[in-house]
Amino acid sequence: MIQENMKASAGARKATQRILVVQLVVTSLAVLIAAFLGGSEKAVSAGVGGGIGIVVTVYFALQVFSVRPGRTAAKMAQALYIGEAVKLVLTVLLFAVALVLFDLEFLPLILTYAATLAAYWLALL
Repeated sequence: MIQENMKASAGARKATQRILVVQLVVTSLAVLIAAFLGGSEKAVSAGVGGGIGIVVTVYFALQVFSVRPGRTAAKMAQALYIGEAVKLVLTVLLFAVALVLFDLEFLPLILTYAATLAAYWLALL
């Protein structure tokens, strides 16, 4: 049973790495496209949007993987629920801070964030 849990954990970690790589690639492409089409201000905005998506993914992964293999299903579910709740709050806070502190273009910011969310789900396929 422990060996099965270890294999499942390794598979989940590999999927998480794949998600992060895809999010980084999507963000990088969005920054390049924004720079080409709109200049540095739009490129920075796209980078911040993608960065928010990546940061919350990293947080969620760290929260979920804080539960050691072999723990009860209730502990794993608790980590997932807490991770999702904090991820949502963290996302809102990061957007608020980004929009208040920096002069960002909203469209590249939100589109790149949305692209990282789409990449999250596509990388799971």
